[in-house]
Order: sequence, then structure tokens, then C-alpha cells
Amino acid sequence: MFTLVYIQNRFNRPDTLTSFLQSNIGKSPLLQIDCISPYQGTEKELVRDACNYLNTIDPQIEVTYNMTQNISSEEKKGNRLVHFIVMQINVTQKA
Repeated sequence: MFTLVYIQNRFNRPDTLTSFLQSNIGKSPLLQIDCISPYQGTEKELVRDACNYLNTIDPQIEVTYNMTQNISSEEKKGNRLVHFIVMQINVTQKA
């Protein structure tokens, strides 16, 4: 499992993220996103944004969503907030 941090409307980029993705090509690892600043949106929007972000890390790697393992979210005054999510991703090599 790898943990990303979401804070102030952006994901962190730890030094080990590239090697994590490269070492998991052909696999479906778990990814946890801890939202220090709550993500203002739905689970699906967070998944989309996370995969879009991960796809910018290495141009030879494609990351797609597989399934959600766990999530913590709430609705406040009509707004959806996500606090953390654990999801499984698929990591493949682009042709």
C-alpha cells in the first residue's frame, strides 16, 4: 500500500511515488489518500482526480481505478467532503 496526502487542493509528490508505480506495473496495488484538507467532492471525483494525477508521474505508465476498499466522507451543508479513501488501482505500461 502507498499513501498520498491531499492538502490545499493538491496531492503531494513523495520521492518514492515513481518507483512505487514502476515496481507495480502489471499489478493492482492499494493506494490510500489521506485528505489533510478535506476533498470537496464525491468519491468518484476524487478517484478521477487521483488517477489523472498519477498518470502525470511517468509518461510510460497508465493508472486506472479498480475498486474502493474503504472511505470516510460526510455531507455538510449540501457539500460532499472526503476525508480518506483506500482504493485499488491498476498499473500498466503504455504501448
